[in-house]
Amino acid sequence: MANKLAIDGATPIVDAAAHRPWPDIRPADKAAIMAVLDRGVLHGAEAPEIVGLEQDWAQYLGVSHCLALNSGTAALHSAMAAIGIEPGDEVIVPAFTFIATPHAVAHQGGVPVFCDIDPASYNASPAAIEACITPRTRAIMPVHMHGLPADMDEIMAMATRHGVDVVEDACQAHGATYRGRRAGTIAPCAAFSLNGSKNLPGGEGGLFVTQDPAYFHTARRLSEFGEDVEEDLPPADLGISRSYWSYGLGWNYRTQELSAAMARSQLRRLDEYNAIAQRNAAILSEGLASIPGLVPPHVPEDRTSVYHKYRVRLDAEAAGYTGPITELRDRVLFALRAEGVEAVVWQLDALPAYPAFRRGRLRPWHPRDDKQPLEPWDRGAFPEAAALLDCSIVIGSMPYPLFIQNASLMERYVDAAARVMSNLGAVLAAPRPSSEG
Repeated sequence: MANKLAIDGATPIVDAAAHRPWPDIRPADKAAIMAVLDRGVLHGAEAPEIVGLEQDWAQYLGVSHCLALNSGTAALHSAMAAIGIEPGDEVIVPAFTFIATPHAVAHQGGVPVFCDIDPASYNASPAAIEACITPRTRAIMPVHMHGLPADMDEIMAMATRHGVDVVEDACQAHGATYRGRRAGTIAPCAAFSLNGSKNLPGGEGGLFVTQDPAYFHTARRLSEFGEDVEEDLPPADLGISRSYWSYGLGWNYRTQELSAAMARSQLRRLDEYNAIAQRNAAILSEGLASIPGLVPPHVPEDRTSVYHKYRVRLDAEAAGYTGPITELRDRVLFALRAEGVEAVVWQLDALPAYPAFRRGRLRPWHPRDDKQPLEPWDRGAFPEAAALLDCSIVIGSMPYPLFIQNASLMERYVDAAARVMSNLGAVLAAPRPSSEG
């Protein structure tokens, strides 16, 4: 019994060398980067790779306007500006998402209002969204969590009834579809991330998309110090002069050529990576569903996920466990990692628990804030988000995600999960590691 688990000294089921690292850098990517260096143009809103990326992504989605930026956060902020969020306006966001979602609202002076999630999809619950709408609500920002589109038809209909705007946070959902439409094309505007962990990596970067030329113009100004650069430059020689004519407060959200070139090269293989992720997820889901205590993610038939993350719930009752669910989560996580599985915990608390939202008002961080007591947060107000984070783990990691791994590795992952869950007593009895990286 003692040698049945890797945490007890047995040989791990998964060979660490079987993992393929991400991003997947191929000769075409290196050639794209070298072409930029050979060209010698490394910056500028009208630089060729940046313009090319904007055109390529707009064509991929079937939208009329795309703005390449330096991060997904910048793209989200640009969306808030585009729809006209003003100080005090409320924007409803899910309590389970990445911190950039509510930060983008606050950057524009808006107030993020958190709603709970649907336990099956991990996305914002339409019923929870509607319960948050007040006369101060200006917009809803659903997030396509882990690459699974939110319930967009219900959300769009709700927004129409209440006269509010919708922005899609599609930063994890490049290429995902909802009822035949690509994520990021359903609401009037959307944002994507090009962070190196995404299935469309540029190292860092973001993409704002819209069909509305006025939204695009506003977002472009925000990203360029409040300027209209393409209109202010002399038409004959773009290097002669700059007027630096700022029409309002803006930021420097420009991206640069190397990241754009990398993203353009990777975009040619995006559908390939998504197909690999979906195949690997299918192998995992089929195998894990047969293991008592493990609940694979659910994908409704009317949409596709690109599995930016593959999140598995632990069912304590089915596993025959009666202790604290977080203890089960951590013990299973440690045991899976010992078996060679790339398993992680991505976020431990719902966003309303973060200090940024418990200081009485949102503001840029200052050292004095760490000395101030935090307001309490009501965990019971977001039961589904809190419960999900207590009882789930992510299979795959940032350096080794699903969208580049071999099918045989997924089969070994299932074998490792079966070993761990069938020896749960030994898992719970093993010395608890002091930390995990």
